[in-house]
Amino acid sequence: MHMAASHWGFVLMAIHLGMHWGIFTSMAEKTEEKTRKTKMKMKNSSPAGRIIPMLLGAVIAVYGLTAFIRRDMLTYMFLQSEFVFLDYGEPVLLFYTDYLAMMGLFIFGAHYGVILLRRTGQGSRQTKRK
Repeated sequence: MHMAASHWGFVLMAIHLGMHWGIFTSMAEKTEEKTRKTKMKMKNSSPAGRIIPMLLGAVIAVYGLTAFIRRDMLTYMFLQSEFVFLDYGEPVLLFYTDYLAMMGLFIFGAHYGVILLRRTGQGSRQTKRK
């Protein structure tokens, strides 16, 4: 039960973070706006300023999905395995990269899921505030 709960906790924590990811993006946009005003650059932001982060997030999400499948996370989440099998020969950097990418997968999905719900009018009053 402990193993399943820890894996579900990881996924649910990432989903929760993704649901509130707009807070981080709005803080970044405000910081960029202040920097732009200070340096007196163009007033209109370029479309690349929104497309590049979304594409980067999509690449991370795709890698996260492959890591999720490769590491067979569903087996652990649904108690189909009694033990976590760790490869001690695996580079530590690869291990952390995979788990950060899996986190990125759920953050990306939850963030754009909330945006989609807002646009279709299905979001709650709390998700509609800005």
